[in-house]
Amino acid sequence: MQLNHIDLQVPDVLEAAAFFERHFQFEVHGNRRSPALAILTGAGGFTLVLQRRREPDGPYPEGFHIGFIIDDVAAVYDKHATIVAAGVDSGPVSEDGRGVMFYFKAPGDILVEVSCRRRPLPAARAGAGGTDPG
Repeated sequence: MQLNHIDLQVPDVLEAAAFFERHFQFEVHGNRRSPALAILTGAGGFTLVLQRRREPDGPYPEGFHIGFIIDDVAAVYDKHATIVAAGVDSGPVSEDGRGVMFYFKAPGDILVEVSCRRRPLPAARAGAGGTDPG
């Protein structure tokens, strides 16, 4: 089984879609001017769906975020500089045992993590999730 998409609720679909296009190279499909729905695809065929939030002031649960992984530590610092230069309020780049990362709020109050892991995650085991491909 493969994760296919994530659907995020945002107060301004057009602003959020433009942000993910500009900073994370997503591509909008369908009606580019819809204020209610945007379907974007990114690297690896991942789909990001943005829908207009019914309750514009409703927050995401604390700690809810989306994460982008980068293969190179220098690229994390470069992305941070690009985000800050674009006027986005971002936390500093930090380093810990997991890797190098920073967090910021994208339009729609979406917490975003950009990171580079020091060690790759363990490979999925055959049979995990109740299925065995063999």
